[in-house]
Amino acid sequence: MSTFPFRHTEHHTFPIISHHTMFWKSKQPEINLLDLIPHRICEYTVDEEQRVTVSIPRFKSAWMLKTFIPKWKSPYVRTRFDDFGSFVWMQCDGSRNVHEIAEKLREEYGSDIEPAHDRLKLFFQQLSLRGYVELRFIDGTPVEK
Repeated sequence: MSTFPFRHTEHHTFPIISHHTMFWKSKQPEINLLDLIPHRICEYTVDEEQRVTVSIPRFKSAWMLKTFIPKWKSPYVRTRFDDFGSFVWMQCDGSRNVHEIAEKLREEYGSDIEPAHDRLKLFFQQLSLRGYVELRFIDGTPVEK
């Protein structure tokens, strides 16, 4: 069974680095973030000030929770968003793309949010990286990280 581009030894798997992969980036299709649809994939709560707090488990497996988390500590990591982040989070309902969310943000906050597209790009990159949202194409297929 070949698992190119890896070279196997008895105990380790090493990536094969060729002249091509070292000096030229592989061509990947350009993805326009504004066309992607963010989907929330973790639990959240909304407080009386309309601020969102997102909760994700510290570990995915139960034995790691039992082993590494003291009884008095929460098994969840919580992140509380500001007004802008909370507004954007509530717009991520799985039907709006990032461009539509940017327009809603401009309607709500006006010039305070500019440059909206750049700010949303960074925000969604961080949310995706931390596992809070999953960015999908219009057909529903997820974007590779």
